[in-house]
Amino acid sequence: MACDISATALTCCSEKNFVQDKVCAPWTGTVLAADVDIVVYTNNINQNLVGTGYVKFDSGPADITMDVLNSAGTSILTAAITISPGTSVAFTYQRFATIQLTLDGGDSGLYQGEFCITTRYAIQ
Repeated sequence: MACDISATALTCCSEKNFVQDKVCAPWTGTVLAADVDIVVYTNNINQNLVGTGYVKFDSGPADITMDVLNSAGTSILTAAITISPGTSVAFTYQRFATIQLTLDGGDSGLYQGEFCITTRYAIQ
């Protein structure tokens, strides 16, 4: 229970129950001639979702990009995040619907990595 302490009174907020889940999964994609979009996470839980995690890019012939989209399919980022082979990026986002990776169609080959996310949301 969270409390608000002031000089004159002590009041407490109503108790809330939160759920926390962790999911990790490998991702892979093969580029032949066109961009390949890989949706690594879709939020079908709660609009007030908070997600913390990482995208690891193990191997591939070129950089990839990560974008975070709202329920209308519009990016919530000012610019997509570029990830190079052999590196990773950590993140924390809230109120999002989809996390998507894009493999550039100009660089054909096999791309592989891992996606991991821990989500937190209140049970109403």
